[in-house]
Amino acid sequence: MIETIVETIVIVAIVTASALYWVRRLVPASQGMFWRTSADMLRVIHAPRPLRDRATQRARQTEKRPTGCGACTKCGGGGCH
Repeated sequence: MIETIVETIVIVAIVTASALYWVRRLVPASQGMFWRTSADMLRVIHAPRPLRDRATQRARQTEKRPTGCGACTKCGGGGCH
């Protein structure tokens, strides 16, 4: 019985981690929402201040994401290469 519960928890953790990874890769704008929500949730549950500050900082970083080619040095007008 306990083995089944542990297996279920491990599988749910792996699937959740995979889903978060792919959402982050496929929809980068979702990162800002994720970090803002995390910061709010950490504030509500009274998490340690450094953890809350880090989540808030990450939310701000994702909002300031550069547009266009950013740091690309080989941009020929058609996008980064």
